[in-house]
Amino acid sequence: MGKFTTSDGVNLYYEVNGEGKPIVLIHGWSADSTSFKPHVKELSKDFKVVTYDLRGHGRSDRPDKGLTLNRFAIDLEELMEYLELNDVTVVGWSMGSSILFDYVRTFGVSRLSSVCIVDMTPKLINDDEWKLGLYHGEFTMQDTLNALTTMCYNWMDFAVPFIKRTIPYLSEEQLKPVYEATSKNSPHVMSAMWLAMSVNDYRDVLESITVPAFIIYGEKSTLYSSKTAEYLNSKIPNSKVIPFENCTHFLVVENPKKLVEVIREAASI
Repeated sequence: MGKFTTSDGVNLYYEVNGEGKPIVLIHGWSADSTSFKPHVKELSKDFKVVTYDLRGHGRSDRPDKGLTLNRFAIDLEELMEYLELNDVTVVGWSMGSSILFDYVRTFGVSRLSSVCIVDMTPKLINDDEWKLGLYHGEFTMQDTLNALTTMCYNWMDFAVPFIKRTIPYLSEEQLKPVYEATSKNSPHVMSAMWLAMSVNDYRDVLESITVPAFIIYGEKSTLYSSKTAEYLNSKIPNSKVIPFENCTHFLVVENPKKLVEVIREAASI
């Protein structure tokens, strides 16, 4: 474990476990690297596994600058350069996939050997011509403006109903620790990164992902549909779709064993 300082002076918390071919695991919006604890335990037996807290998240600095997906992609490149990682399998969960998309747009795939895209869309906002974004095609730009307004007024006023919709099978009692963890986030970071996801469109990047790609989605995800995964598959040249049965957007914690198997396959290419 350690801290790495980016070129713009932000300290990122990271951990390296195991030896061998490198795997970098990128967590999602409002989460942190502890989401991958069980995966690190298993994968580090055979691979060098790198996890880190995105800027503004977890144990990393929470700055007032650099809160864009492009800066997060630069952070990823700088961290991999610092750790001298090449031939890397990168796994992005949710917003982690958006960072991966931006990384490919900015840096290409020369440092990558394979990728795993976990339950994410290339375009969050739906419109008259795009229905494969958030909430199975329902979430519009007006909805995101309303969401941002709520976040700026009171972060948890947005977070609580969002969590309930994302993990609908948990009781209020089971949700209490999730709420507690979520409340520790910095509202200015959460709203800035929600805006960043809302304004970006990575559909033009997909054909540039020329390394093997594993497109993973939860069959019971309330955020994104199987059609979103199928769209990604149709645009990314060397890709395949892997559904997670009986899993939601939180498939990372719902079925870590299967995700480890998929990542292991991706890293073995």
